[in-house]
Amino acid sequence: MNVLVTGADRGIGRLLALAFGRAGHTVGVHCRTRRSQAEKVQDELARMGVRSDVFQADVADPGEAQSMIDDARARWGRLDGLVNNAGVTRDRSLLRMSPAEWREVLDVNLSGVFWCLQAAARHMSREKNGFVINIASILGARGGVGCANYAAAKAGVMALTKSAARELGRFNIRVNAVLPGFHLTEMSEQIPPEQRAKVVAEHPLGRTTDPADLGRLVVALAESPTVSGQIFNIDSRGM
Repeated sequence: MNVLVTGADRGIGRLLALAFGRAGHTVGVHCRTRRSQAEKVQDELARMGVRSDVFQADVADPGEAQSMIDDARARWGRLDGLVNNAGVTRDRSLLRMSPAEWREVLDVNLSGVFWCLQAAARHMSREKNGFVINIASILGARGGVGCANYAAAKAGVMALTKSAARELGRFNIRVNAVLPGFHLTEMSEQIPPEQRAKVVAEHPLGRTTDPADLGRLVVALAESPTVSGQIFNIDSRGM
């Protein structure tokens, strides 16, 4: 399969890009600005003997999102899958959050998912086949303190997933969402240590999600021909 992973230059996106590479799939490594980091992921995939291409775009811009998807389709001949992972955080208390902080997170984390999904579905609908996996968050179901923008965007991603699955099923396009749990990534390292400790304490197993489990689940979901419109929570904290 040919799979494009957005936000694959670091963190969960990099983890998922490598997981698809280990499964033998061609991988598109997307970044917004950190091209050198994306090229390092491309090098890791090359050492596995896997073909990969780097794509640079601002997914919050519908024109750039469409051009990126069109480029992937042109390079590979067909686009089989899209993993919408790109995201940002601009945490601040609700009473102090600026319009710019609200808009940027919604633009990237929700609108960006929509623009990429829409662009990919235009190609997949002609092929009558494809999958989209949206990376959401348990915060979209539970809410959180100091991250109303992020939680709202992720709740929107889950609703978008269910709506898109209903609309696109007639084209054999499967759309699902995954709540990946808490991982020690560059993004999560911005969270204060005491808050990270609180997250771990909420887990019945007393530990955070195993990154390998996340990779296995997402690849298995991508390879499943009969599952759509579902939200998979692999975070041990309850929704």
